[in-house]
Amino acid sequence: MQFDSLRAFPYPVLRPDVDDYVDGELQVTADFQVNDTEITVGVTCALSVADIRQLIEIGRARYVVVFACRDTYFRHAEMSKEPSFAVKFRGGDLRGEVIVNPYVVAVEPIAGYRSKLLNSEFGAGPFDFDEGSILAMDRPQAIYVDREVYRPISSVFTLVRNENLSTHEWRVDLMNDYVQLQVSTPMKEKIDRARNSSSNRAILLNSLYFSAVMQCISALKGSDQHEDLKWARIIRHKCHNMGIDLDAHDEYVVAQRIMKQPLAALDRLVFDGAAHD
Repeated sequence: MQFDSLRAFPYPVLRPDVDDYVDGELQVTADFQVNDTEITVGVTCALSVADIRQLIEIGRARYVVVFACRDTYFRHAEMSKEPSFAVKFRGGDLRGEVIVNPYVVAVEPIAGYRSKLLNSEFGAGPFDFDEGSILAMDRPQAIYVDREVYRPISSVFTLVRNENLSTHEWRVDLMNDYVQLQVSTPMKEKIDRARNSSSNRAILLNSLYFSAVMQCISALKGSDQHEDLKWARIIRHKCHNMGIDLDAHDEYVVAQRIMKQPLAALDRLVFDGAAHD
């Protein structure tokens, strides 16, 4: 069922933008973990209406999350009594945009339902629900499933030589599928060696790569010039999955979030180590 706040039900349903209940909500988060062979989705449901929760606890209703992928024509409904659960998919089941639709559904007929949180427009009740009736729903979520979207942001960059650059000069070329970080030959050799150390990688992440990510974000703001390039799609999809509005935040704020707070790696791998020297 598609989410439609204007749809009329013959009974009260807990849902966003509709006042069937005077208070309460169902909030569902879906955390996707993607690798080469499988996809694991951790689902967490927060339901603040105790009367509906009780129906779940006594086995008369269930949390239901429907996953739908248009690119693969795959659809799956997962049902759970527990508010937190995990779902595993094969790597080829989900690709591209995946719509996550969360519900609470009656799994058997329910008679005599009452709740103090019901809007008086429905009267005092009680209400009866048929098996399969939707008791609550949350807004659908669109998640982009692409293995490269879930890899570190550094995967969209490639380090290349530019013989025309001086030793400590570097440039960013955004006109290819992968962003080119152009450096001199001596510097590329040093960086290639330095990347074998985790502390050196943390330093590179907070200097060269952080600056390059900010440049990418700046280029994407208010422009569709690079939309057909892989690096642009990956960054936009990362931002979408994390709920980041590119145009609403400064470049350095977006860069920190999609790079998962690179300063933390510097603190752990460099600063903490230096403190013991």
